Amino acid sequence: MIRAIAPVALTLFLAAPVAAQEFVTTDGKLSDSDFFRLVTCSAAPGGPCGETQVRWTDSRASDLRVALLPAPRDYPGRVAERVSRALDRAIEQINGAGSAVRMRRVGKSEASDIQLHLAPVRSGDLVYGTGVDGLDDESIGAAVVQVRWDGKRNITEAAIVMAEDIPRDEIYPVLLEELTQSLGFLTDIRNPYYDSLSVFSEDSNSVTKLGVQDRMALHRLYPQN
Repeated sequence: MIRAIAPVALTLFLAAPVAAQEFVTTDGKLSDSDFFRLVTCSAAPGGPCGETQVRWTDSRASDLRVALLPAPRDYPGRVAERVSRALDRAIEQINGAGSAVRMRRVGKSEASDIQLHLAPVRSGDLVYGTGVDGLDDESIGAAVVQVRWDGKRNITEAAIVMAEDIPRDEIYPVLLEELTQSLGFLTDIRNPYYDSLSVFSEDSNSVTKLGVQDRMALHRLYPQN
């Protein structure tokens, strides 16, 4: 689901299949250029961008602070523990991709760029209790990520919410996808070719590492100087 509010844009993505999810349907392997434009500006192969391409500034991308906020009392403790471990693993995966992005986990009371919320809601429910404007009362799949940017198309903040009923084996793949999307990759791909090859696959929550073209897209959006 994508919403734009000028001059600040608000983008919401759901990590489980629902009617409002944002994706582009394609067939077969895409060229690197088509893949990059699809995931960053919602362009069909050979077509125009459907959304604004956004990114963190170079200075912020080089030191993105990610905080896991305390779980509510009624959020399952075991799920919270697995999300915490998955966050460390996802940060390591993104940092190791070879782009200019460097993430680090910070404490709950420290300033952060990306906040990870644990919501005591199930897939299909409405989010509540995050206190994030525009995020509460939105429908959630396995997870939802919100990205805000300014008039210069620079991302200013991001928030991720994880539902309480994510299957154990999908917690890490879902979080890896959401954390990667928070960098400005706004659109998923509906294409069986990518179901096991890209974290941006619309119909799969099983990809546990950034694929070759996922890493390519990271390099293009955040090139090493």
